[in-house]
Amino acid sequence: MRLEVLLVLVLGSSHGVFMQVPVQEEVEEGSGGVDAEAEPDTYWSGTAPLCLGGCRGKHRELKQDRCGDSSCCWLGYKSLCRVNCGKPDADFNSIIYGNDWWVGSVVRYACRPGFLLIGDPVRTCQSDGKWTLKPTCLRMCHRGRLEINEKDVDGTCSSTCPAKAYAGKPNHGCVRIDNCVTKQSGWKRWFVRCDFCECDCFVPCASSG
Repeated sequence: MRLEVLLVLVLGSSHGVFMQVPVQEEVEEGSGGVDAEAEPDTYWSGTAPLCLGGCRGKHRELKQDRCGDSSCCWLGYKSLCRVNCGKPDADFNSIIYGNDWWVGSVVRYACRPGFLLIGDPVRTCQSDGKWTLKPTCLRMCHRGRLEINEKDVDGTCSSTCPAKAYAGKPNHGCVRIDNCVTKQSGWKRWFVRCDFCECDCFVPCASSG
């Protein structure tokens, strides 16, 4: 709610001349004349000449200034307000990289050893003050060794089993495949072929039996 106040300036006391200047005073912190339902990601709060800075809702104060982006304040200050999503949450076995939580910023997730990251490792701070979906870390258990065509591991034939690895949706019953070695066949071909690899197979511990 805004109250109209009158600022009286004496321009010529000897002639009895007065001027009355109407000024808007914000009684809500950070109102600044910005429509709450149409607030941009970043804006200046406070209206000259009498300014009441401060931010509200999903916005947080970046800095204070007497003039901001337009007319300067006679009293008070203006606030530069921007959407801030706050510290992103994480599971116990997650690691977060990044400490910028303003709108448009991103943080990256990783998992501790023995866990597999499920979902997008990147989260973005959105205009509504919320982070995009959080990934999870799934505990992995070793199911055993798996014999698999190298093309089924990463889609290529390069005769380099030790460099092969996979993580994602179940592949031959495994959500993670690594520690591969080339399985010797006992015979050779004279053209490029796909080797067979022997790899460690990991599954979610809940389904490892």
